Amino acid sequence: MTRRDPHARPRRWGLVLTALLIASTSLNLGCGESTVPTRSNILLITIDTLRADHLSSYGYERATSPIIDGLAAKGVRFENAIVQWPKTAPSFASIFTATYPKDNGIVRRVGVRLPQELRMLAEVLRDQGFATHAVVSNGAVASEFNFDQGFDTYIESWKLSPPVEGTDPAGAAAVTQLAQAVIGDHDPSRPYFLWVHYLDPHFPYAAPEPLTDRFEGDAYFEPDEQLEIKDVPIRQMAGIGTDQVLNGRTDLAYYKARYDAEIAYADAQVGHLLDFMGDRGLLENTLTILTSDHGESLGEHSYYFDHGRFGFQPGLRVPLVFHYPGALEPHVDPDPVELIHLSPTILDFAGVELEDDRWMQGRSLSARLESASAEGVRPAFSQAGYATERKWQQIVQDRRFKLMNVIAGDEQRWVGGKGVFLTLYDLENDPGETVDVMEQFPEAAERLQRSLDQIWSAESFSALVDEGATSPEREMDDETRRQLKALGYLQ
Repeated sequence: MTRRDPHARPRRWGLVLTALLIASTSLNLGCGESTVPTRSNILLITIDTLRADHLSSYGYERATSPIIDGLAAKGVRFENAIVQWPKTAPSFASIFTATYPKDNGIVRRVGVRLPQELRMLAEVLRDQGFATHAVVSNGAVASEFNFDQGFDTYIESWKLSPPVEGTDPAGAAAVTQLAQAVIGDHDPSRPYFLWVHYLDPHFPYAAPEPLTDRFEGDAYFEPDEQLEIKDVPIRQMAGIGTDQVLNGRTDLAYYKARYDAEIAYADAQVGHLLDFMGDRGLLENTLTILTSDHGESLGEHSYYFDHGRFGFQPGLRVPLVFHYPGALEPHVDPDPVELIHLSPTILDFAGVELEDDRWMQGRSLSARLESASAEGVRPAFSQAGYATERKWQQIVQDRRFKLMNVIAGDEQRWVGGKGVFLTLYDLENDPGETVDVMEQFPEAAERLQRSLDQIWSAESFSALVDEGATSPEREMDDETRRQLKALGYLQ
């Protein structure tokens, strides 16, 4: 297969978006007569920076996630859920508009305003009579960037005083308390959509006591691998900067243990929220979804404690669990699934009529939630990287193989090498993505290349755009700016 740059072309500026792909070639998710409950309440729980392979239900050795594991055991667990961009703002923009980053313009970084012309999930639900509430803890989805569109209540925890003096207002405990306060006042005569976003386990991996050192020195703690400390404040490649060193430690195992402790902290808080809602009957007739906006690189491919730069699995693969007692039979779906399909799935359960099970560029997963035997599942498409001028990494993967197209030269050097655009990985036999198997499996590479070409070159259309929607510019709040700087998003 020729190693070339098949997609470098001028950007089509504006808000006209890429068309839905031709159904006969890509979007058959296993259609059939749907029997999902309608007018269901929707609880969407998202946990920032949570990679799937650090959860016990996804095969991790440490017991990091008993609450999530319980949901997964009693619900539908997607084994290979893939984000559309491994960065908070682009990922949530894709989730809530059901459009790809390449088409909605939210790419690479935070601080870019969502186009008002794009209709958001919460707007549709509010128009259908749902009470729409959100409690969020990451400034990347601040109201200044229009992520509050359609929400009756939009609480940004970092802008508030902590519920307990000395605690982190963006910490998981504070988020749980705020969510309880919001949903505790819910009018039961209306269905609700509640989105709760936990910031943990985002770096610097600082779970509160007694969880902070929970996994340090356990049976899975391997202190041999040492980090290289660079003489700069912040560094992600081939080492870390001086400002990222925690407690003087240079062993990678220490940072992994702290990351896992943060997962355990968030997991426990999810349990507190579910207990609170369950005790008050707020989980009846409710679809609960748990997922993440992206994962985290913990040294794989010489990339440390960050996400967004590359389209490798540690940043792209996240947990995805649907739980609905009495409505969804527990099972595991092994095929790849894109988070772009979440919003149409939610609308389906909310009783919103969808044409051909579709909304925007996504499609309802209802058939796959009812049965894991869906056929013709399309490979998952993602983008990543910090390049400009549409030279973003393009990634497409099926259950076994993954094709990466890396256009920017400074990113190529960390993937296939300078001048190498296309690399193919056998995820089944090489989950760490260490060996390019392009030459060994040319048919797989050609097949995934065709899929990538279809997605990238689909004709644009205007049906996704609400031409009359406009809003005034909003300045970034000082608290949002401070938090984004602390998280390393802004300099």
